[in-house]
Amino acid sequence: MFRKTKLFDMPDIYTVNAFPLGSKFYIGMGPEKSGNPYLITYPSLNKTEAGIAPGGMMSLIPVPGRSDMLVSVMGLFPPFQGKDAGVYRHTRSGDIWNVEKVLHLPFAHRCEILHKNQINYLFTSTVSKCKREPTDWSEAGEVFLTILTDLFQPMWNAEKIMGNIFRNHGMLKTVLHEKEVVCVSGTEGIFSLCPEGHEVRVTQVFDKEVSEFIFIDMDGDGQDELVTIEPFHGDSLNIYKLLSTGWKRIYDAPLAFGHGLSSGRLAGIPVVVVGNRAGVASLDLFCMVREGNKFRRYCIEKGTGTTQTQIFHYLDEDYILSANQLKGEAALYCLRQGALYK
Repeated sequence: MFRKTKLFDMPDIYTVNAFPLGSKFYIGMGPEKSGNPYLITYPSLNKTEAGIAPGGMMSLIPVPGRSDMLVSVMGLFPPFQGKDAGVYRHTRSGDIWNVEKVLHLPFAHRCEILHKNQINYLFTSTVSKCKREPTDWSEAGEVFLTILTDLFQPMWNAEKIMGNIFRNHGMLKTVLHEKEVVCVSGTEGIFSLCPEGHEVRVTQVFDKEVSEFIFIDMDGDGQDELVTIEPFHGDSLNIYKLLSTGWKRIYDAPLAFGHGLSSGRLAGIPVVVVGNRAGVASLDLFCMVREGNKFRRYCIEKGTGTTQTQIFHYLDEDYILSANQLKGEAALYCLRQGALYK
């Protein structure tokens, strides 16, 4: 049903992301434990070390408008050991990537950049302000904003814009009400963050505990559904439809340590992809069947222990990118023609 290509062997792989840099298209990846990140050109599959790094990589993203710079979150190691975590700048000089820590943010976990009105807004979240031991969730997580006016200053500044999200785990760059925003999620629900000049408007979108989330129009009615993993590192995938009375759950399915939620289109079909880090540790796909408006679940592969996924389109082909931690690999999956309706 799916054609798999193994891209790279990486023990303890956690982060994957696909993006263009200049004239080339790259797939980036980094480990949850010690080790350096790598970039792979696609489809030529040339591999480059993206700098000497501490490991514990949670996010790796390009900087809009730059072909020589990446931003990452590193220093958060399992199980939630992250007193020295922070934001790192990866700068390319020729074929060499240099890595520098530019923000010290203990327990930093996710980052995203919004490009708006010629300004790059970097949002960084922490799972918790402080953790005395891995099971300590007594402190709320925080969200910080950095306006990237001088990319090359030795240290960047960060302003706290939220400080009240416990188990602050999910972050997504998306479009809500025709505006590009960054959303975050935790025990208190989902919140959208919309920069307006040097201020950020914070709006609650959903009020239940959410680990990860995406918005996608699954049924083709022109309105996005909300898809969530609940609760934190949860055991349930949920799909909600927005009614005049609020969000109504229309589907749910069991997960085992749900992680790595993403969405997109495969052969024009809206799909959701999610990993399970426990149980059979499968990488699963959900879509709507043609008849009856019912959802269907497919197992892409068992034993992956997937941590992050991404659906992307490149050169007339749709791909699922997956960090298969249990297999120690980054992999691509392509859908065989017509397979979702067989």
